Amino acid sequence: MTKLTENPFKFGDPVQGDYYYPRPELSSAVRQFLENQVHVVLMGPRRFGKTSFMLDLFSQLEGSGYTCLLVDIFNVTSHRDFLHQFLRALRRKKSLKGKLKEWGKRLGRLVPQLSLDFDNYTGQPTLGLSLGQLADQDVKTAIQDLLDELTGLGRRVIVALDEFQQISQLDDKGWLEATVRSHFQKLPNVSFLFTGSRKSLISEMLNDPARPLYRSCQTIEFPSFGHDFSDWVVERFATVSIPCSTEAVDHLRVLVQDTPNYVQMVCFHLVAQARPKVEINDVEEVLDTVARQNAYAYQTLLNSLTLAQQRALRLAANEKQSLFQKEMLVKYEISSAPALHNSIKALKGKGILDEEGTGKGKVLFDDPLFAYWLRMSFPM
Repeated sequence: MTKLTENPFKFGDPVQGDYYYPRPELSSAVRQFLENQVHVVLMGPRRFGKTSFMLDLFSQLEGSGYTCLLVDIFNVTSHRDFLHQFLRALRRKKSLKGKLKEWGKRLGRLVPQLSLDFDNYTGQPTLGLSLGQLADQDVKTAIQDLLDELTGLGRRVIVALDEFQQISQLDDKGWLEATVRSHFQKLPNVSFLFTGSRKSLISEMLNDPARPLYRSCQTIEFPSFGHDFSDWVVERFATVSIPCSTEAVDHLRVLVQDTPNYVQMVCFHLVAQARPKVEINDVEEVLDTVARQNAYAYQTLLNSLTLAQQRALRLAANEKQSLFQKEMLVKYEISSAPALHNSIKALKGKGILDEEGTGKGKVLFDDPLFAYWLRMSFPM
């Protein structure tokens, strides 16, 4: 068996360079909006390649003289977290370290303390700033001051908030949403790019007239991959002399809901195993193994749910549509359509399911590998 020294696939972290499948049409559309001061919301499931896309887009924009800042707010639970993530994003940009120091000096109430952080994307340790015991009102003021300073980061600035729907989950009566919205007009040289994976939450933020961000952004659905992506995967296998059928890649894409992270993960393992060729059965074998490796986490998640919610998940995993039909309810031992509706609503609130399209009775798993494990463990 020939030992392969370099794997042409990568997963887990955002990908760049040769590991990234380019999206030129999407890049052109998003860039046109941002360059014309139209703020953009890019919606798509998690692990769908949005962050990789932004990194590639920012590389292009920075080559044209833009200053680009990527802020990951997926795990923020407070205003303090939000401010901290903004500071971390500034520290990652070597070209902005001087401006960060200037801002810190001007903001007298922010007393920085040294702390050890880890970069979200590289995993490398970095010295950071601790916000200490600032009162919430001081944190709010610091956020407003920091947003005011964005205009001074460069002649043309793009700020991206990754998984921005998280700000709607803060218990602040919409203060942070309103604060971000108010800075749209205050920052004439700054465009915002928001990404999000919770379609139902984003829809509420942008389509409710009572919300601060009502109709304030151009919404773009992050497109699914086409057959060209399968061809690209086949070409990547060819770089290490492994023949791969396009049918196998197409089949894999269906099984993982077209999630590029999982496509690359399975392909990585296929290369690591030095398979002489890749067909549909090889894809299924590796995906089965990966799903079983996550069984403990998935079973633990199931155990935290009610029996009604567990049955709703089995239904959603095994059936593509028409979830509320009487035959489906009987088949999965669900008492009634309202009971199923309540279970799905609760699962959406937990971030396990979300809406798919506009058709009634369709849902999407936040983690398609979880859906695959459910089908494998509870076939119907």
